[in-house]
Amino acid sequence: MKKTLVIIAHPEVESSSVQRFLIDSIKELPCVDHYLLREETPDVLADRVKLKQYQRIIFQFPMYWYSAPYILKKWLDEVFSVEFAENHLTDKELGIVVSLGLSEHNFASGRSEKYTLSEIFRPFEALANKCHMIFLPIFSIPLFSYLEEKEKKKLLIAYEQYLTKENLATFQSKETWFKEKLNHMIEGNTEEKEKLANILSVMEANREELEDLLVIVKEMRLEE
Repeated sequence: MKKTLVIIAHPEVESSSVQRFLIDSIKELPCVDHYLLREETPDVLADRVKLKQYQRIIFQFPMYWYSAPYILKKWLDEVFSVEFAENHLTDKELGIVVSLGLSEHNFASGRSEKYTLSEIFRPFEALANKCHMIFLPIFSIPLFSYLEEKEKKKLLIAYEQYLTKENLATFQSKETWFKEKLNHMIEGNTEEKEKLANILSVMEANREELEDLLVIVKEMRLEE
């Protein structure tokens, strides 16, 4: 599993319900750490050493006027350099977790905001390209305060996958992630161990059935 660093850029993180929710969820994740940016001048050398230790780097922030908060731009200007990027960030992954005050439906041509999130945050993709990093799809969180508990649980799973799952948009990669998650839970939860083990065995049995179905479908296509 990749080591992931979540860099949080929020001027008032203590009063942000969505940031508190996300930070609390990180605490139990293996191989995931968070780093809260402050207004003070960063320790450039220490931050560069920290970045070298992780394979996936996530910038997490609220959208302010179609961009990230100034605290992130200031940190990037001071910590990143062409020499550092070319020698130490190559092939690492860069992702964005952005909270929105509008529905994502509005971010499209012909809608109220006119532009997609990919267009708005293209400078981060350019940054990744300059640093020879792999830019991940943007993970957006619109209207968090309006989410019901069931929706928050779905968000939590999707967020954990974004931080820890291999960057493959396939059903099998998601299944592998869930299996690893269950195995980790089994190791640390003696009371629910039997129940979790049963869930895992059902998933593995269903995987065998799914593979059989895929073979049948492939054979049908060959016969066409």
